[in-house]
Amino acid sequence: MTDRLLVPIVQADGAAPRFTWYDDATGARMGLSAITLGNWAAKCGNLLRDQYGLGPGDPVGVLLPAHWQTAGILFGAWWAGCEVRFGESGDVTFASPDRLDDAEGDEILAVGLDAFGMAVPDLPPGIDDYTTEVRVHPDAFTPGGAGTALAGDDAEIVLARSTALSASAGYAAGDRVLSTREWRSVDDLYDGLLAPFAAPASVIHVSNPDPAKLMDKFGVEKATARVA
Repeated sequence: MTDRLLVPIVQADGAAPRFTWYDDATGARMGLSAITLGNWAAKCGNLLRDQYGLGPGDPVGVLLPAHWQTAGILFGAWWAGCEVRFGESGDVTFASPDRLDDAEGDEILAVGLDAFGMAVPDLPPGIDDYTTEVRVHPDAFTPGGAGTALAGDDAEIVLARSTALSASAGYAAGDRVLSTREWRSVDDLYDGLLAPFAAPASVIHVSNPDPAKLMDKFGVEKATARVA
C-alpha cells in the first residue's frame, strides 16, 4: 500500500506539500511534504514491527480523527503490512485522548493530535504515548510483505478502489484537494485520503471548518477540488 501510494510521490516530488492540516477551532496549521510524511510513516512502521512485533495481516486499531498524525500512522501500518481496523481496536491500538476508554487490548498508544506532535501528559498506567515511543525509531523502512490492508480487503483491492474513486472524481497528478470530510468510517478514508493520493494529488484537510474561511483557504492553498 504505502510502497504504491506514498513512496512514488516521495521519489518524484518529495519536497512539495502533500498533507496540510488545519483546525479552524484553534487556528492551528501543519503542512507535511511527502518526505516528512514518509519519515513519520517509516517511524510508525518500525515501531509496529520492531517494538510490538507486528507483521503482515496483523490488526492495528485506529481510533483517531482526520489529522496529520493519523495519516502517518495509517501509512506506517500499511508499510508494515498490517491491517488497519478503523474505528476498532487491534493488537496495537492508536487512540486519541478522548477515545482511550474505547480502546481494548494490551497495547494502547495515546495520540495527542497536537499541531506539533507534542506528547500526551499524565497518561494512566498501561497506556504509552505515541510521540514518545515513535520518535526513537528510524525514519527509513524496509517492508517485509503485505497482508490484509483495510476492512478485510487486501492491498490490491484497496488500491484498485482508490484508483477508481480518484478517476471518478476527476483527480489528476498535481491536484490539491481541500477536504472537510471527517474520517469517521472506512469510506471517509477512501474519499478524504486514499483517492486523492492515488491520483497522485495532495490533501488539505480542515477540521472544525469555519465556512467563512474556506474560500480563503481554497485560494491560499491553490486548491483544485473539494471533498465535503
